[in-house]
Amino acid sequence: MALADACLRCIHKFNPQDLANTAWAFATAGIDAPQLFFVAIAGAVPSRLGDFKSQDLANTAWAFATAIGIEAPQLFAAIAGAAPSRLDEFNQQALANTAWAFATARVEAPQLFVVIAGAVPSRLGEFNPQDLANTAWAFATARIDAPQLFVAIAGTALSRLGEFNPQNLANTARAFATAGIEAPQLFAAIAGTALSRLGEFNPQNLANTARAFATAGITAPKLFAAIAGAAASRLEEFNPQNLANTASSPTRPFCVDRRRGSFATAGIDAPRLFASIAGAAPSRLGEFNPQDLASTSWAFAAAGIEAPQLFAAIAGAAHLRLGEFHPQDLANTAWAFATAIGIEAPQLFAAIAGAAPSRLDEFNQQDLANTAWAFACVDWKKDLGIFAEIAFRAAAADLDNFDYHHLSQLHLASLGFNLEWPDRSYPLSNHQQMLLAAYLRQDPKPSQFQRDVATALDRGGWTHVFEHVTEEGLSLDTAQTDTKRAVEVDGPSHYLKRTRIENGPTRFKSRLLRRLGWDVAHIPFFEWGALDGEREQDSYLRARLQIFARTTRA
Repeated sequence: MALADACLRCIHKFNPQDLANTAWAFATAGIDAPQLFFVAIAGAVPSRLGDFKSQDLANTAWAFATAIGIEAPQLFAAIAGAAPSRLDEFNQQALANTAWAFATARVEAPQLFVVIAGAVPSRLGEFNPQDLANTAWAFATARIDAPQLFVAIAGTALSRLGEFNPQNLANTARAFATAGIEAPQLFAAIAGTALSRLGEFNPQNLANTARAFATAGITAPKLFAAIAGAAASRLEEFNPQNLANTASSPTRPFCVDRRRGSFATAGIDAPRLFASIAGAAPSRLGEFNPQDLASTSWAFAAAGIEAPQLFAAIAGAAHLRLGEFHPQDLANTAWAFATAIGIEAPQLFAAIAGAAPSRLDEFNQQDLANTAWAFACVDWKKDLGIFAEIAFRAAAADLDNFDYHHLSQLHLASLGFNLEWPDRSYPLSNHQQMLLAAYLRQDPKPSQFQRDVATALDRGGWTHVFEHVTEEGLSLDTAQTDTKRAVEVDGPSHYLKRTRIENGPTRFKSRLLRRLGWDVAHIPFFEWGALDGEREQDSYLRARLQIFARTTRA
């Protein structure tokens, strides 16, 4: 462009303020200036930083962080070296913008952040809402541990939320959630403020707010319901990332559940939102990046939503692009399809089995555990190499560093492997006791439904052990241990929502029990709930227990 070319020709005559202002102007205007122009500025700045005013330093960093596709590591390194000794000259906006710039550019500058963290709290009264939100966001994004700074920001923000615009509210919540800072009063205040102003929120603000509360584990049913309603009616305005983040928000992280043999999720029920996304997303999957594809499938699986057409479309789109997937995306996609069971996806799992082994050194503990569990859950038999590769990598990663959720997943994968292929050696077999101990850490919590069925079984004379745990760690609601017969009480968490379709974890556990020699009668909650009184319950159970009379044992 002509202006950039003209600036480039005379850039050697620019003083520090000219350099900073020109870069800032192009970045602010969103003009796609030639890369050569920014490279020239980046080359000219470091040797002259001593002449830059504090505002010029901040503006230059902000400009290069804002300009798309421009990397300037030497420039950022020079600013990171020069700024700490001059922070007393920085005003509040310069402090916030500098932190924001380094976080946005993903440039590591721990010493700079430490100095900024020390300088900010005493000056928060000067910060406007955007500066407060940007500072919190920057420290969270850069993963800088600064609890005192967050406490100070929380206190200041609480008294001024009325001045925050929707983006400030969303970014502040997102920052505290990302940083893992507990701030219940702040989140409660943000929830109340957001509810009263939700009509002002754009799709990104809606998605980020919902995702922040979900990430922080904050229960805000009214807010989630309002966001779900607003999002469902405005999905045409949402970009793929907004769709994926909004879908992910009503769900909670999974937890160990021995009763189902795997992991359960709980969250806000938002049928209209999920139905709207399921209808809108398939035709737009070409716009989705790999993370959006993985997050969307994960969200529907974690929420227990049946969406066969959506899953079929995601399977088709994902298996052709697995080379672009990050390890977490690969693992989350496998976990989602194993959990949802809404559609079989052999081509997708074959593609993941082919892509994952060469990249396992990039997998973290959760990725390894999720992938191992997923392949075991779908009863994958086409290529046993994926199990061995993951097991070897998990053992090499030092199992002592795995949390018990992930060890529990590995326990189920190991159990499944050993039962399906008893003549094969599984790399984690030597760690079986450690995996089992982790799996047994969470005690089953019997529901009233289970107690009612157990009482009815007692009335009918079917003697049993209540909450029996097998040697392999699987929990059975009621069991006759001598005959290896059991009655399982299947509540709503065993099914996809608003369906009678068992989810992946439930089917996986049933398969493991069969392989262990157990005969199991299942009592679905929707059948039990339709019974009227003890007489109908007793008659129903007598009919269900006939399954044992028909069973021929080998």
